[in-house]
Amino acid sequence: MVQQQKLGRFKRLLGQTRKPNTQWKPNYGVLTQPKLQPLIVDGYPQFEKPYDPALRETPPTQRKYRSPLPPNMIQASRLSEDYNEDNFHELQSKFQFEVKGFFPEKAYQAEKEVFDTALNLHLVGWLKIRTTFMLGHLQGDTYAMSYFKKYLEEKHLSPEAGTIEWVHVFDYNTGLSTPLHYKHLFCVKDWRKYRTRKAHIMSMFEKWQAFGLEYQWCQNSMKVPLKLDGF
Repeated sequence: MVQQQKLGRFKRLLGQTRKPNTQWKPNYGVLTQPKLQPLIVDGYPQFEKPYDPALRETPPTQRKYRSPLPPNMIQASRLSEDYNEDNFHELQSKFQFEVKGFFPEKAYQAEKEVFDTALNLHLVGWLKIRTTFMLGHLQGDTYAMSYFKKYLEEKHLSPEAGTIEWVHVFDYNTGLSTPLHYKHLFCVKDWRKYRTRKAHIMSMFEKWQAFGLEYQWCQNSMKVPLKLDGF
């Protein structure tokens, strides 16, 4: 019955219905073989390459590259009796800091001054300086770290660079093992696209506007005299 329906359909629609060719793509059922296709790497098919001794992927000696061994970690002594004024500079320290304030001109001048100060003290780590805040993680000898900490807390920043409101130093640690985790000092730049920066600015503006409305409502509510029952 099914065969008669198919034959009738083919006879009625000979110009539109194509007769299936079972020899072009045979159906093996459960024993279907996998599709033959080359290996594709980065969008390019990788076919079998002819033998060429000049294009060997491995060196002639069949040796694999081995990265150099990391330097040995030198553990710092934890005994305070081992240090005095002569060798106290050998201790390595680290800390993270957060600074709130206002730094105009996209914080270019503030970034330059803070980076130059840390670089002159031979500190390593990273700095992230924006218009309203500073973040950083620095490492170096104990004397240099104490000088930089004092530089932040005493707000030694030029008026052109901006103003510092408050400083928070945390994760202060002394007696690090050498070599340190960072090898050089660098600044984290703002690589956001214009669309992303605009969306962030609009969200901050909405928060500031909501805060201003709440502050104004609190000020107006305090001016209204309280009405107490019985007086």
